[in-house]
Amino acid sequence: MLRRYSVNFELFSIISDAMAVFIALSLIRVAEFWLVGVLYFTKETCHLDLPLAYYVAFPAIWIYINLALSLYDGRINVRFADELYRLIMSTLIATISLAGLLYFAYTVFAHSLFAVFIMMSTFFMGIWRVSVRLYWRNKYSNNQELRRVLIVGNGDTGQKVASQFTRPPASNLEIIGFLDDDPEKLINTSDVLGSINDLERVIDFYNVNILVIALPSSAFSLEANIVERLRMKPVKIWIVPKAHRLSSFQCDVIDHLFSVGIPLIDVRAPAISDRQRLIKRIFDLVFSSIIIVLSSPIMVVIAILIKRDSPGPIFFRQKRVGENTQPFEMLKFRTMVQNAEALDATVRKVDKDGNILHKHPDDPRVTRLGRFLRRYSIDELPQIFNVFLGKMSIVGPRPEMPYLVEKYKSWQYVRFTIPQGMTGWWQITGRSDKPMHLHTEEDQYYIENYSIWLDIKIIFKTIKIVILGRGAY
Repeated sequence: MLRRYSVNFELFSIISDAMAVFIALSLIRVAEFWLVGVLYFTKETCHLDLPLAYYVAFPAIWIYINLALSLYDGRINVRFADELYRLIMSTLIATISLAGLLYFAYTVFAHSLFAVFIMMSTFFMGIWRVSVRLYWRNKYSNNQELRRVLIVGNGDTGQKVASQFTRPPASNLEIIGFLDDDPEKLINTSDVLGSINDLERVIDFYNVNILVIALPSSAFSLEANIVERLRMKPVKIWIVPKAHRLSSFQCDVIDHLFSVGIPLIDVRAPAISDRQRLIKRIFDLVFSSIIIVLSSPIMVVIAILIKRDSPGPIFFRQKRVGENTQPFEMLKFRTMVQNAEALDATVRKVDKDGNILHKHPDDPRVTRLGRFLRRYSIDELPQIFNVFLGKMSIVGPRPEMPYLVEKYKSWQYVRFTIPQGMTGWWQITGRSDKPMHLHTEEDQYYIENYSIWLDIKIIFKTIKIVILGRGAY
């Protein structure tokens, strides 16, 4: 499902706008014939001689202008008026830019047809936005898409946040109540659901999506404690500013998001910018689509061999922890005997420092075919579907098992500030020779030095390592 503030919806918006411009341009070519005789349109005013390359150039230029004007940033276009203003501005700039391109390229595009093309493109880009907003409004009215908000602190600040969150455009937020340690409020205030000690219970019971901390400035240590307790909860944490050093997660001020009147700090903001995230997601979609098409015959053959080699399912599905500690189901080809996880305690080994080693070269549970698949990392191939669906990235920290994440130290959670990947900096520097839960320094290096070019470099180095079969068993 597309969510309004997700990178997938941003991609959907870009593709929709590109299609809108392309369709308008295609219709204009048809209109060259049937517009003749309508109003002041004549054969002379409907002349069009447009190279095919322009059917790519026009949408690309318009999309670039939309990106420059932040038209795809859902957080600053919450109100339709804001989005409409940016759409009108992009139309004006696109009109000038495209007209300049036509002029300097000496391309024949009648002025009347060009005006109709601009109006059609703007109409198409506007109409799909209106349709999507009506769709969301219907979901909000039926409580299908509400995000549940819990506020810690029932003082003046907490009440102010609650009152603003119930107004448009934040109408998809439902305030489920407050937590407060004041004994009088616990007894006499109906919307105070418990004390701060009840935090995890209330979040689980009400399926809370967003936690807002609105405590007095003297409660810094309590705020830090709350963030620490929610490390493994897939809950957004917004704080009324007083605590900029609460965690290794990047902090982002979101005062523009719902116009609360006071700024809020997003403690779990991603470690990469929105533009970097968009480029990374486009790269993942293109790369994963190509790999899926090219590797489909190979995956079919492997599936048949797995069924012939040993009894059990073709795929191994395992719960892992993804970005922002969101759990998801990671997919692999099965390389062990059936019910191998039940035998884990009998074959588990530890290193000299007492750390558990989950993978070692003489694991008796690995099947004959599984050993080959692991050596060349072919068992990881189905994760390309996780990438395509947006649960993982091609490059990033490897997704860890939940029970190991629960043992993490605070500084190690930095690895969840970016999409988890099929391969990463750790794989090209150690792979199975160094357990995942001991390689957070490599993940931190990758996050601090992230770029799409670093991703490409890691992919090429991973291919070399996979061919050599180094560190895989």
